[in-house]
Amino acid sequence: MSGDKSEQLFHIDVAWGDSDVLGHTNNVQFIRYLESARVAYCEEVMGLSLEIGMSAGWVLADMQCSYLQQVHYPAHLEVHSKISRIGQKSVTLMADIFRTEEGEPVVSSQAVMVWFDFGAKKSATIPDQIRKLIIDHEEVVEQT
Repeated sequence: MSGDKSEQLFHIDVAWGDSDVLGHTNNVQFIRYLESARVAYCEEVMGLSLEIGMSAGWVLADMQCSYLQQVHYPAHLEVHSKISRIGQKSVTLMADIFRTEEGEPVVSSQAVMVWFDFGAKKSATIPDQIRKLIIDHEEVVEQT
């Protein structure tokens, strides 16, 4: 995925406390890095921010994560995120985590985010303005 100019980049430094007893960055930390990158994507591409009392927004419905390489402190990481598919109520977000300036990912993930009406407590159709912002940002996005 690296190199696609429509990818959203999110930078993060591995903290000393992110390590487990073996000195590896703990797998839970990667899930947090991916979460931070998803939030940044929503803020930067869609102009959305998380707020208490939101009436609608994205919820994570499914996530798969492949751990490909070990990471130790100190490390500078980049999360490359891209929406690859947009449906009526959900999107698929692909994300790879790289050590800065290295070509092979250390983690690769795929997540499904669903547009959710918090008042009605159910999924809802993605608003047209959000759909347009995603499609305008991504070079290629499958529409289902």
